[in-house]
Amino acid sequence: MGDTADDNLERLMAKIEVEQGLLFLKGILPQCMDLQNLMAKLMRNFYTSLCREGFTESQALEIIKTHATGLNANLNGEF
Repeated sequence: MGDTADDNLERLMAKIEVEQGLLFLKGILPQCMDLQNLMAKLMRNFYTSLCREGFTESQALEIIKTHATGLNANLNGEF
């Protein structure tokens, strides 16, 4: 009987953890959406800048796929 009680307690705890996780995600969803919009704008700006500098659209797209916004290298002091 002890094993059943332990199993029930584990399931209950897992359910509580999932519910708490979902509540947390619901709370930060607006910030996540804002961040995604900002990242999209940064990536579009980087793509446009690459094309203006002479890269083909295909080359610029490949660079974006690899480096996303282009900020990572600059933020780490790598140029």
